[in-house]
Amino acid sequence: MNRIFRLPKGGLYLPSQKEVVKGFPIRNAVLPPIAVVPLVQSDGNEVTRLVQVGDFVQEGVLIGKGKGKHSLHIHASIPGTVQEIRPIPLPRGIEAPAVFIELGGEFDRLGKKEVVYPWRSLSHRELKNLLIEKGVVDGNFPLDGPIELLIINGMELEPYLCSEYRLLMERSDAILEGIRILQKLLDPARTLVVLEDKALDVQVSLGASLRNQQIQGTEGASGKEIELVLLEGKYPAGDPEQLVNIFFHQKVTPKRTLGEMGVTVIDIATTFAVYEGVALRKPLMERVITVSGKAIRRPANLKVRIGTPILDIIEECGGLTQTPVKVVCGGPFRGYGIFDLRTPVTREMSGILFLTKDEIHPGVRTSCINCGNCLEVCPEGLHPSRLFKWIDHGYFNEALEDSLLGCTECGCCAFVCPSRIPLVQGFQVGKVHAARVLNGRSSKDQPNG
Repeated sequence: MNRIFRLPKGGLYLPSQKEVVKGFPIRNAVLPPIAVVPLVQSDGNEVTRLVQVGDFVQEGVLIGKGKGKHSLHIHASIPGTVQEIRPIPLPRGIEAPAVFIELGGEFDRLGKKEVVYPWRSLSHRELKNLLIEKGVVDGNFPLDGPIELLIINGMELEPYLCSEYRLLMERSDAILEGIRILQKLLDPARTLVVLEDKALDVQVSLGASLRNQQIQGTEGASGKEIELVLLEGKYPAGDPEQLVNIFFHQKVTPKRTLGEMGVTVIDIATTFAVYEGVALRKPLMERVITVSGKAIRRPANLKVRIGTPILDIIEECGGLTQTPVKVVCGGPFRGYGIFDLRTPVTREMSGILFLTKDEIHPGVRTSCINCGNCLEVCPEGLHPSRLFKWIDHGYFNEALEDSLLGCTECGCCAFVCPSRIPLVQGFQVGKVHAARVLNGRSSKDQPNG
């Protein structure tokens, strides 16, 4: 683990904002009086609702069933009575129906001793069914092997966010058990755990847990090796596309997916959820998030029930010290700004940031000065300013030909732009129009009736 791998091109060394909250252990957030559980899959598609207003639901009971084979299942995060079912806006800019559950009744798990179930004797089908049944994965998640490479992504490079760091520090044994489960499912030829080169405490913690497993002979039914590798903490080195490029020496393209390449990249939160779903038989009904930003009184790393309104999180952390200029769900680069503090915590949410004016560095958009900064930092080697001009003037075909679909929307270009041009938003708009262009082309390619 001596060699340090690096991002091939571009990227940014970001000023860390993690120190404020990094040292705080994970603690359980207070249960919400009302949990607002969205009935939506990770791809934005709705699920089939299984409850009605007035129904009493137990903690962890299935309330939404994914449509289609192996689609995502949704579970009640608290016990109680269904008070309301109606559409709500979500951070990704979509609207989805949500089940409002008023807290009441007994808990099946809270305050009870954790039961660890043996899993090594389970068949591939039994493991797969468990993960689907517990709502850990959906149809987009790779569950079949063998594959060439399994990458466990321990890089958490977005400023502020520390939830996966805390999981690695506090639950390294569980993380390794989750990796062993994934190895049995996917049968990878090679398994890498990628860690940031400067995260020495994580390296020590995970390395010690790995050695203990080897000494005790509990490496897992697969018997496969787990390699810890170090990667320079230059954003966005932790993006799946970059990890595959660095460690598999192949480039991900819109025409060649990870699955087709025989590579799977899984983050720490999902690996932990795999452990809980299989070893604890626990549905996915909570997740660890980082709450930070200068506008929140007491930053924290919290284990929060899915469906907890952000207003409850604010109260949990002592309230606001000032009105935030922006509230972001996720990190400042990849996250989504929200305007309604009644928005609930979702399964994809890694953090909630309450940012002040001096944290977001607002500015007025001006004309491009052709400084070239965006070209230098683009990890995909694209020409962001030229791409934006194509899109801004409605030349979507030209943007496609200029590798628009190769953009991963990491945000490096927008961060360094002195003209405050909304480059990433422009690329997102461009991709929507480009999809229509491509659909038009494909329909023309179809044979006549």
